[in-house]
Amino acid sequence: MYDLNFDAKEFIEVSRELVPSYQQPMVIEAILSDITDESSFDKIGMKLTGEETITGIIVPTGAPKGPSDSMWAAIKSEMFDFLCTTSKKYATERKEGGITIKQVISIVATAVASTFNIAVGVVTGAVVLVLLSSLKVGKNAWCKINTPA
Repeated sequence: MYDLNFDAKEFIEVSRELVPSYQQPMVIEAILSDITDESSFDKIGMKLTGEETITGIIVPTGAPKGPSDSMWAAIKSEMFDFLCTTSKKYATERKEGGITIKQVISIVATAVASTFNIAVGVVTGAVVLVLLSSLKVGKNAWCKINTPA
């Protein structure tokens, strides 16, 4: 069974390796911040996925339109499936001892990217943020907050 814990240094290293450079400042700021409430992570995540407007000329990611096509919701749903359920989809990964933060991010980012037919890098920053929020808020609390209705 895996045991993930919040480690700012590990999150920063993984972010520098996996997250596109234009998303890194926002992700690293979230890692280093004292944010522990889900709504703040939601705002940042929706900016990373392009679902909330960022002030400026360039919007780095364009999320699909429509309530059922929310990239941010899909990322949270996929992370919920990984962290909070015993679904068969991630059974092998859950059984592996010593799974790292980098592996979880890569697995979930790949699953979401394939759903939206986009490059993995487009969603990696948001996936880092969801995993970060689940560990900062606390896995059990995060799972309870994000349980589908």
